[in-house]
Amino acid sequence: MRIPDFLKPGRGLGAFSPMTLVLVFGILAIGLASEYGLVNFQDDLELKVSGEVGAQSGDTIPLQVQVQLINNTDNEMALTAPTPCKVFKWVLVDSRRDFVQAKLDEACPQVMMQGSLPANSNTTEAFVLDIDATRLRPDTSYELRVSYWGTMGTLPVNFVFDLPQ
Repeated sequence: MRIPDFLKPGRGLGAFSPMTLVLVFGILAIGLASEYGLVNFQDDLELKVSGEVGAQSGDTIPLQVQVQLINNTDNEMALTAPTPCKVFKWVLVDSRRDFVQAKLDEACPQVMMQGSLPANSNTTEAFVLDIDATRLRPDTSYELRVSYWGTMGTLPVNFVFDLPQ
């Protein structure tokens, strides 16, 4: 049985070893720079979404949603939305990413919304979404996709159903 050249001492690893060392030290440098704040891999604006499913009332299941918009920068962030109705948008999809329900279209004044979020701060707002229980199936999971001031976030949702006896 013949030994491959790259396994023999001093053969085939000459260019590979220095390149491996450069790669390892490069990854180490990026990790240390991130740890000590020299490089920031966070998004400037971050959206955290939390929620709680309420008790079913008829064909409606209330979903209490809380959104927290976080400014991760040292600068004030300008917030804009084309209309007041576009500040908070949501879509509910099932486990196959098929559409289930979305925010209802409503008459909305055509006024540009503007706001600001101070540096290194956050704002929190709560909403109650009326989910149509007739659109849901007990054998699947759901995901709520939210846009708040143009920043996207998701929330896994598991509904509890009142099943007929």
